[in-house]
Amino acid sequence: MRRRIIAAARACDYAQLSKLADEKGKSVRFTFGDGDDVAAYWKEREAEGEPILARLVNVLDLPYALQGGIYYWPWLHVTGVKNPEDWKALSDVYSEAELKGMRETRDSYYGLRVGISKTGDWQLAVSGD
Repeated sequence: MRRRIIAAARACDYAQLSKLADEKGKSVRFTFGDGDDVAAYWKEREAEGEPILARLVNVLDLPYALQGGIYYWPWLHVTGVKNPEDWKALSDVYSEAELKGMRETRDSYYGLRVGISKTGDWQLAVSGD
């Protein structure tokens, strides 16, 4: 599933991302707000200047952590930020200003995280608290 998500995101194939999101049922959490169409939501975010698809690829290229039968990318979502090197690993995902904001407001990672179950069910791709 991870490789398929990366391929679809690199191709900017919103239709394929939508299929992958619902492949094993409507279970992908992609926003804390309203929304039931992941493709439409991400297109809107991209139009507003947020590089959501690039972030999706970059996050899935980072190490993961396993918790409760779900693989989470990046690992920091589970382990927390432990040292400056952890922040440095996110430099391909977020700008220095965005990372500085995370460090200053909570000293924790609250950016995009992706969760895929051991059975390959895409569970989430969400940012924020």
